[in-house]
Amino acid sequence: MRHALVTGGAGFIGSHVAEVLLEHGHQVLVLDDLSGGLVDNVPLRADFEHCSVIEPLDHLFQSYRPNVVYHLAAYAAEGLSHHIPVFNFMNNTVATANVLAAAYRAGAEHFVFTSSIAAYGHPRGNQAFDEATVCVPCDPYGAAKLGCEHYIKSFKTYFGTPAYTIFRPHNVFGPRQNISDPYRNVVGIFMSAIVRQQPMPVFGDGSQTRSFSYITPVARCIAEAPLTTAARNAVFNVGGDVPMSVGELARHVADVMGVQAQIRYLPPRKEVQHAHCLHERARAAFPHVYAESVDIITGLKKMADYIKLRP
Repeated sequence: MRHALVTGGAGFIGSHVAEVLLEHGHQVLVLDDLSGGLVDNVPLRADFEHCSVIEPLDHLFQSYRPNVVYHLAAYAAEGLSHHIPVFNFMNNTVATANVLAAAYRAGAEHFVFTSSIAAYGHPRGNQAFDEATVCVPCDPYGAAKLGCEHYIKSFKTYFGTPAYTIFRPHNVFGPRQNISDPYRNVVGIFMSAIVRQQPMPVFGDGSQTRSFSYITPVARCIAEAPLTTAARNAVFNVGGDVPMSVGELARHVADVMGVQAQIRYLPPRKEVQHAHCLHERARAAFPHVYAESVDIITGLKKMADYIKLRP
């Protein structure tokens, strides 16, 4: 049994990671300020502390002494980040430095960080991103996440510890996602609109494409990283492979929610038009996880069933 500390563990991805850790027999402490998560998301067998990751953390880390720290707490609103630059950097870059320092001082052996596909910026041509792609973020959120990556690597180089694993997930969806946030998570935004009996908002003509990722394999890769030799001091894209346009996604969401698709087209916004990742490195490191991947329609049905019970 290991002691694992999960920041953002009352949120969407973090709560699923905490759940996987408990399934594997680890003891789990969740830290969350509940700005975007819910206490109900925290697994029952996990310990919970209500606090912000930009507050002093040494007292918690020293008393708990985690072997592994999973840092998922963040405010992941990519498009909004231009308008809240200080908040964005405080809750991403500064927070990561704070959590990593506390983890180091408490003797943590491994630090797992969730970055983002936003670190890459605009694709070169129509090529999908792999981990060797040069990162040129095009918004403050992506810049903050990339800055965190560099800091974690330089920290390991200087101090020699903790080992790290960095994941770049993209367009993750599933049960427990916060559908009340109007600025992030397009699947949640669409389902929220349907629950409120409003048309789904689509920027531009809906032709922009993404590869949407169901939560289960993403959470399992993140949770298992410290015990996976190939994941030590490595960076991984993690998520789905199948491209889908936002317009097509809206129609699928309406279908699984049992309604006719109603779309409100909004003026185009400045965003990456087509963003997709390659996952060969993750498939090689976590073959058993990728063998159990959930297709997008099945995943949307699972999320829709969850939302219908908890509108």
